[in-house]
Order: sequence, then structure tokens, then C-alpha cells
Amino acid sequence: MNAAAKNLKKRDVKPMRQKGDDFISVLQSIITVIDDRQWLVDKFGDEGIYQDVAGLCKIATIGEIAEKDYSLTPGAYVGVAAQEDDGVDFHERMTEIHVELNKLNAEANKLMEEINKNWEKISG
Repeated sequence: MNAAAKNLKKRDVKPMRQKGDDFISVLQSIITVIDDRQWLVDKFGDEGIYQDVAGLCKIATIGEIAEKDYSLTPGAYVGVAAQEDDGVDFHERMTEIHVELNKLNAEANKLMEEINKNWEKISG
């Protein structure tokens, strides 16, 4: 194939590649819209009707705002989302972590002593 034919093929490929990139960009935009809609459905339900969601949004009444001395800090009204129980006993897990940390600290101290001894040998 001569140089002119190769250049012609390259010119043919570049627009196709650009069209493919444009198509991928459109698909990514569609996927983003779908993901956003799914997030909204998960939070508010499929009916599309507003509802207060702990940790996210709440319609506060004038009375509630007055009770809080007219503070407009969102956290005062929205609150905190409920946390799912992960089934891990906090005290037990913290004990395991503490034991492991003590082991690692002891190992680090031994290594530091060894490094210091080796340094003294080298430096004289």
C-alpha cells in the first residue's frame, strides 16, 4: 500500500474514532442520569412524592425553626441517617485491633533497637 492510501485510511479512521468517542460520551451521560434516578428512587420511592429523609432533607415548620431560636443550620433539622448494624461487636473488634497494635509496636521497638545497634557498629 502506498503512502497516499495509508493517509487516506488514517483520515477515514479519525472521524470514525471521533464518532465512537462521542457515542461513548453520550452513553456515559445516559448512565449518569439512570444512576441519579436510581438514587432518587432509593431515597424517595418510585412515586416521586417528596418525603423527609433523615440525614438528607427535611421540611421544617416555622414552629420548629422558632424552637431552635431561628437557627437555619441544616443539621439541627435533618438529623443523622440511621446506621445499619454490620453485625460486628464493637468491643470485641477494638480488643482485637488493640492486641494487634501492641504486637506491631513491640516488633517496631525490636527493629529500632536492632537498627540502633547496627548504627553503633557502623559509626564506631
